[in-house]
Amino acid sequence: MTLRLAEPIARHSIASDHPVQLATPLLEVHPGLLLKFESDNPGGSHKVRAARFIVRSAIASGDIVPGHTTVIEKTGGNFGFGLALACQAHNVPVELAVGLEFSAVKRRCLELFGARLIGLDMLERGATPREVVEWHLEQANELERHYFYTDQFHNPASVAAHELETGPEIAMQLKAWPEVKKLTFVSCAGTGASLTGIATALKHAGYAVDVVLVEPQGCDSRNGIFTSHKLEGMSVGVVPPFLDWNLINEVRTVSHEEAMETRQTLARTLGFIAGNTAAACLTVAHTLARSASCEHKVLSLMYDHGLWYLR
Repeated sequence: MTLRLAEPIARHSIASDHPVQLATPLLEVHPGLLLKFESDNPGGSHKVRAARFIVRSAIASGDIVPGHTTVIEKTGGNFGFGLALACQAHNVPVELAVGLEFSAVKRRCLELFGARLIGLDMLERGATPREVVEWHLEQANELERHYFYTDQFHNPASVAAHELETGPEIAMQLKAWPEVKKLTFVSCAGTGASLTGIATALKHAGYAVDVVLVEPQGCDSRNGIFTSHKLEGMSVGVVPPFLDWNLINEVRTVSHEEAMETRQTLARTLGFIAGNTAAACLTVAHTLARSASCEHKVLSLMYDHGLWYLR
């Protein structure tokens, strides 16, 4: 299969007036199915965008003082990579509470990226990552830390990152398909920031956008119903705080087995290993692409690569 590729674009950093290369590829991986390869970002996922935006905004406001402040967060990994990268250039240390159920490979790589993993003894005794962060914030004086809690589930800069950067970037790349007028955006939601930001930006760019929310089998985020599942990064146990439900046209559920079958097919046919949430979304997107046309494409994200999740 020949992939159709949108040209990368240069955009401007929030921190400077010099253009930097931020674009990740947009590929037509199957007739009618466009895939934004966020796995090509530094840090390997779309989460680096929100982390970068939050850190720069906090430095600009004085909430983070380089050389003095330590950033702290609870994360399953991807947002942590983004924080480690965003903070490194500003001499800002990062401390992360990562649940033991998340990929051991991610935990090792977070340390390689320069993050300090905290609260392991607390987590082994049954504490949650949130409780680890709360304890460290309460003990900041004793620990001789001046913490800034990025709090990705309550920080609106997460949405702004995707509404002001990712969404417009996709709209720019869609010029490679000038006939497209309508998009079906197939997405999942952890915080809901990327779905809301991207969908809003694409609508503002003049596209008719239908949004299909993908959830693990047995989950219903709108009504706060969650089951244990292996699709890390989606339906994470809380109603997505930034998800604009007015954007959602349809909800579809996917089993772990279906997602893994899609991941295997993508790897064998195109040579890309999708992360679990990307594979779940692609399961739905591939089906919907059968009704795509020149004017109507299905769009989804390669949130991260699947190497983290191999056991």
